[in-house]
Amino acid sequence: MGQQRPQFTQYVQNNYLLNPAVGGIESYTDLRLGFRSQWVGLEGAPITFYSSIHTSLNKNDRNAPSSKSKMHDAGKFRTKANKNNRFYAQPHHGVGAVAQFDRSGLLTVSSINASYAFHLPVARDMYFSSGFSAGLVQYRLNRNELDMSTPDDPYLSGDIGNMNKLDLGVGLWFYGRDFYVGASGLQLVKSRGDIEVKNSPRASLQPHFYATAGYRIKVNRELDVIPSVLAKMGEGGLTTVDVNAKGIYAERLWAGVSYRHKDAASIMAGVHLGYYADVSYSYDFATSDLNRVSANSHEIVIGFKLNNRNKIICPQWIW
Repeated sequence: MGQQRPQFTQYVQNNYLLNPAVGGIESYTDLRLGFRSQWVGLEGAPITFYSSIHTSLNKNDRNAPSSKSKMHDAGKFRTKANKNNRFYAQPHHGVGAVAQFDRSGLLTVSSINASYAFHLPVARDMYFSSGFSAGLVQYRLNRNELDMSTPDDPYLSGDIGNMNKLDLGVGLWFYGRDFYVGASGLQLVKSRGDIEVKNSPRASLQPHFYATAGYRIKVNRELDVIPSVLAKMGEGGLTTVDVNAKGIYAERLWAGVSYRHKDAASIMAGVHLGYYADVSYSYDFATSDLNRVSANSHEIVIGFKLNNRNKIICPQWIW
């Protein structure tokens, strides 16, 4: 009945993990690889790997920078819009996929989801997108390492050790050059096997809900500061809130801090390696009673900008 989805500190680097409406938000193909080692020092502590990729389809490239219309502002190219279009841009589509592997103790959870999003311009440099994702989640219990006091326990026999579940998520995302607001729900489908039967084992996907917002504050020509917040809620009313602050210098270097209510405080930093890749790292300090036995948590994210024809260094729409 507890949290089933992996915890991420650097979701600010990849909101697509939590909201399918983000898919295709940039003009390039965004590929990200992540690794998280949580609560180091605890036996069976969670370890998570993920790979995500999303790209835009039919995106209006008339707004892209060209050799005749580049204006450099704090390392970012501003563009001249085509004023023949009411909203200076056409609607576009986004598609993508996420694969995750999460191991906690004897339980291994693997999942793969594909997504679709539709981005609609509602004003100049302001968009609204909606999206959905669908895929499969597999739960596998390592019975070989079980030490059971009751042999042939019925709760560990049959299909309980290897289950496949349908996963469905939906999301909304409202964004501009200097802000974003989003809401999403994941694991929204209950399968036939999720129905509780008397004296039978049950394992079900619990719906998880997310709401987030962020705003870019221009400090000076070289420095932007971005505060953001994320609220997470499980079906049983379990709720956590992350509060973050991130500073970006010259569109190349960034550093930030984060606080997760009654759980952890984090420091994080990253660098954009030109217009083709970026890398970031975060370190979590446990603030709960886990700090007595855990050496805290580490997370690494590596990103690649594929087909980046406009040579964008720092993401323009999600940062």
